[in-house]
Amino acid sequence: MKTLLFALGIVALVGCNTTFKPIGPFAKEVPITQQGQPIPTRPADATPPPALRPTPPTMLVVPGDVSADNAASVAQKFAAELEADRKPATNGPVTVEVSRPKR
Repeated sequence: MKTLLFALGIVALVGCNTTFKPIGPFAKEVPITQQGQPIPTRPADATPPPALRPTPPTMLVVPGDVSADNAASVAQKFAAELEADRKPATNGPVTVEVSRPKR
C-alpha cells in the first residue's frame, strides 16, 4: 500500500512538473526573448525630462566696481555674494529611474 501511494505521488509530481517555478533571490527568470513574447519597446512620445541647469553664480561685484574709495563696501557685497552662492539651489523635480542588472 505504501509503495502504491508513493508511486502515485511520483506520477502526480511528474505530471505537474511544468507548474513549479523557482522563487527567491537566486531564482533566474527566463529571458524575454525565450518566453515567446515580443520585446517591449519604448513609446515614441516618451521623452526623458530635461536636465536642470545649475544656478549661475550671482555677480554682485565685478572687478570694475572696486576702487580705493569703496573697498570696504565692495568687500561686504562680495561676502554676501559668496554666502548666496554657497546656499543650495532649489530642488528640481525628482524623476524615478529604475535600473535592472543584466543577468
